[in-house]
Amino acid sequence: MRIAIVDDERPARSELRYLVSQCEPDAEITEAESSDEFLKLLKTDTFDVCFVDINLGGMNGTTMASMIKKQCPDTQIIFATAFQDYAVKAFEIGALDYLLKPFDYERVRKTMERLKEQMKEKRVSSGYDINKIMVNTGASFQVLDVAKIVYIETEKRSCKIHMADGSFYMQNESLNNYEQHLKKCRFFRIHKSILINLDYVLEMQVSYNNGYSVKLKHYESESLPIGRSQIREFRQIFEK
Repeated sequence: MRIAIVDDERPARSELRYLVSQCEPDAEITEAESSDEFLKLLKTDTFDVCFVDINLGGMNGTTMASMIKKQCPDTQIIFATAFQDYAVKAFEIGALDYLLKPFDYERVRKTMERLKEQMKEKRVSSGYDINKIMVNTGASFQVLDVAKIVYIETEKRSCKIHMADGSFYMQNESLNNYEQHLKKCRFFRIHKSILINLDYVLEMQVSYNNGYSVKLKHYESESLPIGRSQIREFRQIFEK
């Protein structure tokens, strides 16, 4: 699970990070001390949930939450603040929950349980419908069958789409966008820079420093790294 905590007070971020990690030890938690810092992160990273304070200095937390929902509709918003007066506005935006400071472990635990249940329901209801995407080849716009995409990786400021026939397409798009679009099509982000088609997985291997990598059909000579925070969820997909 990818989690972001956006709060301009370091002690509050540290406290919430500790409580969340107690509930979800394998979560990948990112901190941001301002709205500007987080919005920059959002250009390259995607999150399952964002814990957002109301008072962020340059921008009200409800405004930033609206921007997050517009850019990443599947990202859940949980307000974590000392202000009680914004609860109605928060739920109008579509926030999953509203935590008040000082944080309480039991309250955070219930919020995390609710979050995991919500994510589980969304995965079940979304299904795995095969789709198509359009890519810019320079001379034209070509439609690709998603089922023939093996994996997508970031390369500098672009994305490289690897096809089953060995061809590839360079696109000026973020991996975040592809992840959001292809979640329902059996794609999984194994690493911050790699999105794979689960239908092409051949095996998971132990790699250096007790890490893991995956081999994909048609690209057997390559070993793609799995982020440590993604290993458990990746294994659970195949153990269900």
